[in-house]
Amino acid sequence: MNEQTPPRWVTSYVNACNRHDSQAVVDMMSEDIQVVDTVFGGLFEGRAAVKALIDGMDTNLSSDYVFALGKVVESGDSYSFEWVLSGTHDRSNSILGIPATGKKFECPGVTIGVRTNGLITENRDYWNFAGFLMQAGLMPSLG
Repeated sequence: MNEQTPPRWVTSYVNACNRHDSQAVVDMMSEDIQVVDTVFGGLFEGRAAVKALIDGMDTNLSSDYVFALGKVVESGDSYSFEWVLSGTHDRSNSILGIPATGKKFECPGVTIGVRTNGLITENRDYWNFAGFLMQAGLMPSLG
């Protein structure tokens, strides 16, 4: 695989995320998808739970968030890709007790997962939540 050209499905996935089109994202997943998001509450099982997680980014994080895709690696059914999530923290999260600050943020992260028969069956997202909190002015900077 050419490292400079991500697979079409990854580009479609990131584009759907950037359109905030949760239905298009979950359509790329199996019915029994398991998503782990280390920031937003752990394990989400099934398309309905994952759709609610994605929709929650609009209502609980940012109205203008986007992902910039970095390096993509595939090996058999396994994949990983780096990304940077950026936007304006203009949404409060009552579940986590985080008020909106209106500040810009840019946080790196990585997604690791498995695709079976062309559908995502497992997906784990790891991202720098402490960095987000510092940029949003909700946690003191460490430097």
